[in-house]
Amino acid sequence: MDIEMEAQSLSTCNQCGKKFQRKAHLLRHQQQHSGDRPYSCKFCAKTFKRSDVLRDHFSRCERRGNSAIPSSLERGRKRHACDECSRLKVKCDNNVPCRKCTEFGRKCVKTRSSTNASTSSPEEQHSQTPPLRSTPETTSDRNSIGFLLNCPSENDFIREFPQSSTRSPSSKPEVFSALPSVREYGAPSPASSSTSVFHQYGHMIQESNIDVFLNRLEFQNFEQQTNNWQMPNENMILWSGPDALFLDRRVLEQRAFDIKEKLRYMAAVLNPPHQPPKEVIDAIELITAETIASYIKLYFKHWHKHAPMIHEPTFNPCTAALPLVLSLMSLGGMYSKESEDVAKLKLLLDIIEAYIFSIPGLSDEYDMPGRMYVKHGETASPEWQQYQLEELQGAYLMIVLQYWTGNPTARTRVRQQRFPKIVHIFHLLDMLTMQHSPAFLITDQTSFRTWIRKESFIRTGTVAVMLDHAFGIFNNVSPHFQWAEMDLPFPSDDKFFQISNFDMMVTETAIPRLGMRIKDAFLILFSPDGADDELDVLRRGRVTALDMQMLVHFLYTHVWASTFSNPMASIPGTDIQALTAPFHLAMRNWRALWDEIKANAIEEEWNKLGFQRTAESYYDAVRSILNVFERREGHFPPIPSDCEKGSHLKRLLSF
Repeated sequence: MDIEMEAQSLSTCNQCGKKFQRKAHLLRHQQQHSGDRPYSCKFCAKTFKRSDVLRDHFSRCERRGNSAIPSSLERGRKRHACDECSRLKVKCDNNVPCRKCTEFGRKCVKTRSSTNASTSSPEEQHSQTPPLRSTPETTSDRNSIGFLLNCPSENDFIREFPQSSTRSPSSKPEVFSALPSVREYGAPSPASSSTSVFHQYGHMIQESNIDVFLNRLEFQNFEQQTNNWQMPNENMILWSGPDALFLDRRVLEQRAFDIKEKLRYMAAVLNPPHQPPKEVIDAIELITAETIASYIKLYFKHWHKHAPMIHEPTFNPCTAALPLVLSLMSLGGMYSKESEDVAKLKLLLDIIEAYIFSIPGLSDEYDMPGRMYVKHGETASPEWQQYQLEELQGAYLMIVLQYWTGNPTARTRVRQQRFPKIVHIFHLLDMLTMQHSPAFLITDQTSFRTWIRKESFIRTGTVAVMLDHAFGIFNNVSPHFQWAEMDLPFPSDDKFFQISNFDMMVTETAIPRLGMRIKDAFLILFSPDGADDELDVLRRGRVTALDMQMLVHFLYTHVWASTFSNPMASIPGTDIQALTAPFHLAMRNWRALWDEIKANAIEEEWNKLGFQRTAESYYDAVRSILNVFERREGHFPPIPSDCEKGSHLKRLLSF
């Protein structure tokens, strides 16, 4: 009892009664009562109670000029760990070599100097040669998973994107000079018998180095570093002309008015009994016909390529389902060059999400039979089926937007509550088995629209499956969509999906090329070495970078299910190498196909692609978790599931 009372006295202020979990916090707090101001600025003589306040003051002290900040008040801790333990954010015993490096066979080096460059004089700093800007090395602390998972804001994720994963080979002559120029896809390379140039020189993350993987796959990081932002004046849009999305401004102004009324009501519902905050009301006023028009334009220019599931030539915001208009406007608005408008729009994301998921059929408060989701091909009118598709696409895109750019609560909410609702609707509509009939003929505008609508359903289904896998990759969530229930094909060729009507199809003599079944393509990856005939099936099917990204998503999901989520792997006597060998084979085949696609890509066309360029990073992640599993021989401590982004991968690094 005396020990407990002593611990309590250490955490309780004897003057005001406030309690603290740590004695250091209590001591810091007690300085407020003493009136002491022991920390002073050496430049302007101002005094402060706390050292961190003084440290912040240095950055804006007018009298400091170019003088260096005192080294004792620099941010961050002095490092005593070796380079590898510091990079991986694991405990180091400070020996050289340390226990961790010895255990995992890493080279243990301690090169960090205890004296920071900022302690040098201004004259010394001026005399030093400024470092060249280059891609950060993977050993940098700024790329460590500990930093990426614990940084305070979205902006801290913005780092230089690894260029080797986003550019076409032709942009790296020093690395890919041995590769042939653009040739027929699948044609044998003169150096095909030797080791792949990609395997010799391509960027490969080190064993267990999943921090680089997370850094690459931060969506905002990808967008910023691949220059996927708007140019000046992109927020403007003409109301007529060949590039106009629509012609009737009056109709869109009425639609903007309706949107604002619905959002005001939803904001009031979310803030009872108080009125919505003034900044929210002001943000709602941002929505006008002009902003809807310009933001939707930004969506199709910058985000659409990441998941081209909406038929852009026929999309009309004046008539489309309201959830889809809101989602496109919100996604496109994230690319606005007006930072204040982006901040206002982010204030509305939770309100827009709440409105979309309050609609009967999408809301849990309504009985599904009260809002029929008619299966495709039944007696429902084409207009109703199109509206139903757009409503579902809007709900899905809102989940995507909140998951990648929303606040932490919103990210968890859409993953745990909103997405399962979408999965339920997918099951009702049998969207996981939708396919084009080979016998279907496009003979007029009606049949053309029917084909485009089914293709849009297929594309929506495939990207939703990818998001389901992304939840597993980033949050270690078991997939909602099961292998046994899926029979989706790859999306058909983008060129045909960009045709606007039947007359244009006839003029260009375009014929849709159907994508092969995803299951068939995935199983082909497990073809034995030397079975080129099997891989030729994929080559003849002309799989795209997006198709390959889908396949590597499946690989990650099933590798994890067969290793870390497989209790049979922990049985004594289990042959771990035999368990993982098929996946290594599939990985080699995947990489061979990816190398061919990347080597044959024209740089200009490659740079037009979206997030599918990161497929190589998923490959690196699969290889990394396989290596961790094999090194541990199937035995490992508990790994968190349904966790914060990357927590389970961070746990893997500590093994």
